[in-house]
Amino acid sequence: MRWRKPGARSKSTAWLFRRRISTSSGSIGRRSLDSSGAEDPSDVRVELKVAGQETAYDRLRMALEIQSEGIRRLYPPRQVQSVYLDSHFGRALEENLAGVSHREKRRFRWYGTESTEVVGKLELKVRENTLGWKRIVAVDRPMRVAGADRTGFVRALAAGVPLAWRDGLSGLEPTQWISYRREYLATADLAVRLTIDRQLRTWDQRPRLRLGDDPMSENRGPRIFILELKCAPAALHIAEGIVRRLPWPVGRCSKFVLASDPTHGPVPSLEPL
Repeated sequence: MRWRKPGARSKSTAWLFRRRISTSSGSIGRRSLDSSGAEDPSDVRVELKVAGQETAYDRLRMALEIQSEGIRRLYPPRQVQSVYLDSHFGRALEENLAGVSHREKRRFRWYGTESTEVVGKLELKVRENTLGWKRIVAVDRPMRVAGADRTGFVRALAAGVPLAWRDGLSGLEPTQWISYRREYLATADLAVRLTIDRQLRTWDQRPRLRLGDDPMSENRGPRIFILELKCAPAALHIAEGIVRRLPWPVGRCSKFVLASDPTHGPVPSLEPL
């Protein structure tokens, strides 16, 4: 894991996140977003991400509380768990590392600490240039995760979603199991939503015949928090104003990449002095 000195910022966030928004948003607005769990085109969003040492969590909360945008808690915190799916040769991972302009990844997500019979949703997360959106569909049956046969897990997942979703699961297999505690915040006008993820734990499923989250197979890495700011393109200036006043730099912070290839995962800055 590489560490970046506090205050060492890359190119301006304006350049990183405004680039091609005007041209991209038009094409996305014309996409066929059907009713099978697809979000409305108005939910297309820009994301800014910040990673830091988990020991700096209290300083992060203090820095957010004094922001002029009136950041406050939106929902109670909850435990988030996901099993990410990828091809045998890691296509989603490679596209992420290469920065491919249009890329997709699929995951089964549920909430809470259970892992045997869980109720969850299948999510398709799409990234196109600087914009992103999700399509979500509920799985119509409880899913066994811990102890599930890896191929049987995907078959059960496919059987629990509409036919239109099944083709997207073809050739995929479980690759990462990721769990963390998430806090939900928002600015007073709800223009920017923020989440703070910490107590991050990951388990590599690629070498396993059956899915598991046992301590012996847990990936070991630095303890970090990940702050995400999510907003419509029109509200990007508000999100940028918030991160400019934080002592941590904006960067690429994919938990999926951290679990799959730690050397290219989130780059937390050192705790500011």
